[in-house]
Amino acid sequence: MPSLTPIPTVLRIDIEPDEFQPEVGQKPWQGFVSMATLTEELRERLASRSGHAFHPTWFLRLDPDIERCFGRVDFVVHRHSNLFDRLVAHSDPLGIHVHPHRWDEKRSVAFSDHADDAWTTYCLTVAAEAFAHCFGEPVRRSSQGGYFLTETILDAAIAAGIKVDVTAEPGLPPKTADPSFGAYATGPSGDFRDCPRRPYYPSRNRLTVPSSSIADSRPILIVPLTAYDYLTALQPWPRRFAKRLLRRPRRHLPLNPFKEWRSPKIYWDLVAQAADDQPACYFALAMRTDTPGSVGHERYRQLLEYLPNHPIAERLRFVDPLGPEIRSLATPVRE
Repeated sequence: MPSLTPIPTVLRIDIEPDEFQPEVGQKPWQGFVSMATLTEELRERLASRSGHAFHPTWFLRLDPDIERCFGRVDFVVHRHSNLFDRLVAHSDPLGIHVHPHRWDEKRSVAFSDHADDAWTTYCLTVAAEAFAHCFGEPVRRSSQGGYFLTETILDAAIAAGIKVDVTAEPGLPPKTADPSFGAYATGPSGDFRDCPRRPYYPSRNRLTVPSSSIADSRPILIVPLTAYDYLTALQPWPRRFAKRLLRRPRRHLPLNPFKEWRSPKIYWDLVAQAADDQPACYFALAMRTDTPGSVGHERYRQLLEYLPNHPIAERLRFVDPLGPEIRSLATPVRE
């Protein structure tokens, strides 16, 4: 019998330029406009299914490369102020999404400078200060671009007053190439293969290890994106049974909505299974404001438009990652 337990859900939407490597010029961010319109259309439908308001969490690009491309670091807030007024009126949570993109003068390309700790820290600090200037309050939420979360970045986020980060993707190995890096990267992305599959406060020794005590705990909550052994779940039942019988290890991978899924129904079926399978029942996913008509945009749109038709819509509670519904799920620590 299907579970009726509510599922606290974090929908992380990274507000970015339409292209991974935008040209210099003050073009509107049409992907953001389209995503904001889509979520507006979904608010009433999802609220009527669950009985709870629909609150995505929006993470803005406010880092130095935005200023290089668009003339000001707060370009998206300045250009699309009407959309942000609407999000604030809905009480949607806001945060920053940071890419350590840098300009390579010789090659005339942007790249991710993962190897320079001072640069990655600077990018986060610029974004945090820009957020405070735009919204009149300190930033409390972050997600890091390019799957890149390090000990240095985490400590810089804590120093900036950030209380929750939604970057980690359990099961994901380091990447050496990805469109989100720009033209290239000077080092691999984060290593999340051993990351917990539940919210946790990280140890002072290693960001992918939950703290063992209050003294060992860093004052920031990490909310990993949801991962599940969906490759096995999609196999015919005889193979699933054989794997369980042989006690083969499970391989949890992120349920990223930008991947190609067989159908929206199958995706949300897997989400329901994953939420109930995790050590703590919750769901977290990430989307990017891709240009309208792109493959990524169409995949996001199809999944979101189908969601109100799926039974899981009655269980999902779209909440602030910093709210009590998520914090209560964190790995407990000893006094």
